[in-house]
This record gives sequence, C-alpha cells and structure tokens, in this order.
Amino acid sequence: MATEEALMISADDVDGLLEDIFEGRRDLAVFVADGKYYYLADDKGNFCIDVRPEYRSYVESGVMDSSLYDQAVSEFRGGVPVLEVNTFQRYLDNNSVNVYSLEWMVSFFTYGYSAAYLGEFHNHIEAVLSGHAKPRLDECEKMRMRLPRFYVDLDSKVFRHVDWDRFHESYVPSDWDGQASGSFAELIPKEQRYWVVDGMDFWTLYA
Repeated sequence: MATEEALMISADDVDGLLEDIFEGRRDLAVFVADGKYYYLADDKGNFCIDVRPEYRSYVESGVMDSSLYDQAVSEFRGGVPVLEVNTFQRYLDNNSVNVYSLEWMVSFFTYGYSAAYLGEFHNHIEAVLSGHAKPRLDECEKMRMRLPRFYVDLDSKVFRHVDWDRFHESYVPSDWDGQASGSFAELIPKEQRYWVVDGMDFWTLYA
C-alpha cells in the first residue's frame, strides 16, 4: 500500500532519499490527480503515461521478442500499464510508492541548511545568473537534487520533465501535452512550491 509520510523527518529519511536520487534509483515527481497534488519518489520509468508505445518500439527494433510483449505490458508498474486518474491510486498501492506531504517536502528541502546559508546561497545563484559569479557546481547539484524532475498532471494531460538525457516526451499519448522543459514550476500553484523559502525561489537552479 502507498503511504503518506508524516511531517516527522529524520536524517535517515533525507539521506536515504538523496542517495537513491543520486544513484538514479528514484526521482522526485509532482503529480496532479482529481485536483490534488502528490509528491512522489519512484523509479522514473514508472512516470511514463502509457508504456505500450515504448514496448512496441522495442519489438520493432528487435530489442524485445514479440511473444513477450503482452506479458511485459501486463506486468509493468505492478499491473498498471496506463496511468490515468482512475488508475493512479492503484499504481501507488501496487508499487508501495511513498507519497510525501507538502509539509514533509518543505522540511526535506531545507533539511541540514541554516537560514543564513540559504540566504547566502540564493544570493550566489542570483549572482551567477547575472554573470557576476561562477557557480559552485557541487553545491548547486546537491540542492538541485531536492527539486522535482517530473510533473504529471493527469487531470489536464500535461507531462513535463528535466531528465535531459531521455526523450520521455516522445512516448506520451497524442492527446497529451508533453515537453522537456524546466519551466513547469509555473504550472504549480505558489502554495505548492516547497522550494520557495522565505520568498527565495530556488527553482532558478534549473535556469
């Protein structure tokens, strides 16, 4: 069963999630279903909308034997080959996906950072964007790992990602709006943007 993490947060929780993100085992995503916002961490392969086109391409290219197609589709994502509003909860339950509350994500984003550091680092990012400083790449990457890389709105059929090495948008259904774009924060209401701290918007790390 999917579980929603309570506000309580520990170093083990944060370190475990960050390690999974760094190692590529999980990615952060924002989902919208029935008007509700969900914050997930899961294998990015599970964020695809419909796996069938991708698997058909595997068959056509000889990567997958055609006799295995039906079984592979039926077993994908715990028996949820197509993500829709009415299959979303089944995906969460069948894959024991952790659903994080907004409050938990706020704590996760700032965990281990002092208010003074966040203020100084935000000023540094602004200086980089204005051409007055060179980026502190290691620090930027560590904080960027705490931002979502996927946005999936099942209500409006909008798919966005910043996983630049993959062409996830190529496999979204034809009636979806799919793009590789770092501007999807604009699609998320301000009160849901856990990366905005005391008026400082750290989404500029994707700029």
